[in-house]
Amino acid sequence: MKLIKFFIATFIVAAVAAVFFNSNAFSDENYRKDIGFCVNCHEMKPNYFTWKVTSHNQFGCIKCHQDLNPTTFVYKHWKGVVPNPIESREIIPDGVCRNCHTQKRTITPPDDIIFPHQLHVMKQIDCVDCHSNVTHLNIADHIKKNENFSSAAFNESKATQLIKKKNQIPMPVCMRCHNGQMATDKCNACHKKDK
Repeated sequence: MKLIKFFIATFIVAAVAAVFFNSNAFSDENYRKDIGFCVNCHEMKPNYFTWKVTSHNQFGCIKCHQDLNPTTFVYKHWKGVVPNPIESREIIPDGVCRNCHTQKRTITPPDDIIFPHQLHVMKQIDCVDCHSNVTHLNIADHIKKNENFSSAAFNESKATQLIKKKNQIPMPVCMRCHNGQMATDKCNACHKKDK
């Protein structure tokens, strides 16, 4: 009897996933369908609002999160084992980023920063090694640091407050490699004003 209930439950979960995740839901023209599905879960609200306040808000979830398995997610949610905070276990592959961001794109680093982007690409440094905060503003780290964080109370205004310096890469991210061992830690290697 338990086996029959399991198969019925699995069928229902698969049917619900099939309705919400049909092939048309993920085309660029209908990207709002996948976003609408994702934001229905209260756990996803912080990820939704941090996406909404960034320049990537014109693209749906599946455009970047191509590893997403909706059936698994629905099943985990149904079983009550959705992780909180929601964070991607898979690295967004560089190819996904380069679908929109070509290597010929003009890089406009802030202030006095010298940034040889092509050198970093040649050294095979993944885009997300430096740009992990671009779309979701490292919301999972923010949630982990704040004991009283409430996904239900998180909104667009609070997401906007998380944006610092228009999503610039914070210096500690650079210093993970520019530590004198992996890459130079001399200030004038990255800053024009430091002689």
